Amino acid sequence: MTRRTWATLAAAAPVLAQVTSRVPPQGEPAPATSAATPEAKLQKAYDDVRKVKDRLSQIDVPMAVEPSFVFKP
Repeated sequence: MTRRTWATLAAAAPVLAQVTSRVPPQGEPAPATSAATPEAKLQKAYDDVRKVKDRLSQIDVPMAVEPSFVFKP
């Protein structure tokens, strides 16, 4: 074996040890996604849009504020 082969094997050893490890990962598992129906997802999207609309309607924008674009007929 050459020095380059030894260097390659030495560099790959930690990766190989991690891949072949039987120790389970630590930490809590990710929460399961809810099995919501398409109708429930659509209703949630409508509710989210309504909430944003209500929040935006409460913001007062002074008339002196100019738009960042120009309308040309």
